[in-house]
Amino acid sequence: MIVMPAFSSARLMPAVFGLFLVFVAAAAMHIEARAAGPQAADRKIEFNGRPLDAAGLKIIQSIEQQVGPVPDGRYWYDGRTGAAGLWGGPVAAVIAPGLALGGALPAQASGGGDGRLTGVFVNGRELHPFDVKRLQTVGAVVPGRYNWDSAGNVSLENGQPLFNFFAAVRQSGRGDPFYTKDANNHSSAFVSKGCTAVSGRTRASDESSTYDYYVGC
Repeated sequence: MIVMPAFSSARLMPAVFGLFLVFVAAAAMHIEARAAGPQAADRKIEFNGRPLDAAGLKIIQSIEQQVGPVPDGRYWYDGRTGAAGLWGGPVAAVIAPGLALGGALPAQASGGGDGRLTGVFVNGRELHPFDVKRLQTVGAVVPGRYNWDSAGNVSLENGQPLFNFFAAVRQSGRGDPFYTKDANNHSSAFVSKGCTAVSGRTRASDESSTYDYYVGC
């Protein structure tokens, strides 16, 4: 999936902080949602194509205590890594792995499934183009089928080990300045020497929904 002949900090840091940034953005959207979510009996939340049962709803309630209300809707969740997102979309948050949220992760969770979207499968899910774009900040992304666990170990689906993502990050140091901007959703991210800044809107067309977060600056 990812070829890394050399661990360049300028390429690795955007990918690592990208996971943090999408979590912050997701938390902002949750906080922007209803001040108090509906009662469990009224919830309409699906994960991996299945409505949540009572145990799953309790997990959501625990998450809400940390990030605020989680809107009803359809989501996918990768139990091996903790990655999650809206159904049909890319990674939008990283939560704890191993949670009992829905069933098995479907191949089509991010809009693909038949190999024609990106051809890159991680833990059974065909990655969204935006996921691949994010990984390309690390190195070349080769279509194929891969496993990725919560410890950052990446291997081929047949078990052949490739590398550990987090070990590569540790070798990279703090990295060179990185900046990216998405005009479509009015979001931007800046990373430099331990400082991470992210801004955007929870609703793209609404200027009043703007948020800004700074960590380590």
